[in-house]
Amino acid sequence: MSLPHRLTILRAMQREAEVGEQTLAPNSYLVLVAPADHQHLSSYAPALASSQAEWLAAQGWGVADEVLVDLRPDEDMPAGQFRVVADVRKARTRRGDEAGRGIGLLVGDGWRYTLQAGATVIGRGRQADLRLRDEGVSRRHARLQYDGRALTVTDLGSTNGTTVNDRPVRAAVQVSAGDTIRVGPVTLTVQTER
Repeated sequence: MSLPHRLTILRAMQREAEVGEQTLAPNSYLVLVAPADHQHLSSYAPALASSQAEWLAAQGWGVADEVLVDLRPDEDMPAGQFRVVADVRKARTRRGDEAGRGIGLLVGDGWRYTLQAGATVIGRGRQADLRLRDEGVSRRHARLQYDGRALTVTDLGSTNGTTVNDRPVRAAVQVSAGDTIRVGPVTLTVQTER
């Protein structure tokens, strides 16, 4: 099978951005490619991000922060094929600020999301701050509240429920490093800053 072409990947990213109601377009694109293809494609990430940002602007769609593309090797991906996972990500924080906050979430797909002080809505819909592309996740599934010291999670009346360490969330539950939050079928692990 031939190597995926940059234009083919860009078109797939654009299709990902067109799904559902449009408030904020995805600004973070994870492109999973075969390990053999990765060495040839990894240098394309900045050009793909730039092209996608231009395309989103031409559509008149807003983004939460700069458009980023992460090309990663995936052992399960056949040569010549790829998969795009798109997310809406909040503005990134500086490394020093991130270290001060100290709380992160490791998402099941390997992404690490740094929580900012205040409320963070988790869901499948475009209005979610942390967007999970899984049909088992409600559009507005759960809310994390972080005040710089304590982190709590509340279910927002989701269809498939939210659990903390396999216990259903019925009211706001405080969580700490090492706890696992399940949002429908997706697992989030609470981490401290490394």
